[in-house]
Amino acid sequence: MELNTVDKSELRSTLLRQRHAIPQAERDAVNQSICQKVVASTQYHEAENIFIYWSTEDEIDTHAIIADALRQGKRVCVPKCLPGHVMEPRQILSEADLTEETFGIPEPGAHCEVISSDEIQLCIVPALACDSSGTRLGYGGGFYDRFLPKTRAYRMALCAQARILETIPVQPHDVRCDCIMTETEVMLIHER
Repeated sequence: MELNTVDKSELRSTLLRQRHAIPQAERDAVNQSICQKVVASTQYHEAENIFIYWSTEDEIDTHAIIADALRQGKRVCVPKCLPGHVMEPRQILSEADLTEETFGIPEPGAHCEVISSDEIQLCIVPALACDSSGTRLGYGGGFYDRFLPKTRAYRMALCAQARILETIPVQPHDVRCDCIMTETEVMLIHER
């Protein structure tokens, strides 16, 4: 199903309002459960190089996943946003490497090494909502739809079960994920 960007925009606004209404304790429980599922997954265990977003207060929390990956000696890459809605993977060794901001989100500083997208084995991506085909609704910037085609990495979206929808409006440039992690389910798209 193809819908226009106005439909996506309206859906995004509705979902953001709904998410803001969820009590913090409930959000914390969802975040913790999703984190546990990610670090227990085969894809995470096998990946030496991970590209992962530094979550904001409203997104599925990735801070514990990042801390675990760093403890295990994985190479952790966090996006640095560049002009033209482009993301560049840069390696961080600790939270202290997040010295810059774009859109109010901490990012790797200029001193952080740029990592080739070819080296990344797992991309953990944010999602406001997803559907069972692996389509994700992001936040409207198109950053991940521009970045994901540049890597052969496994694509794992983090999404609360309440925001798994029957269908997400699809546009030609939208990139599907291989897996969706929710607090209650691991949706492996290739098996559907």
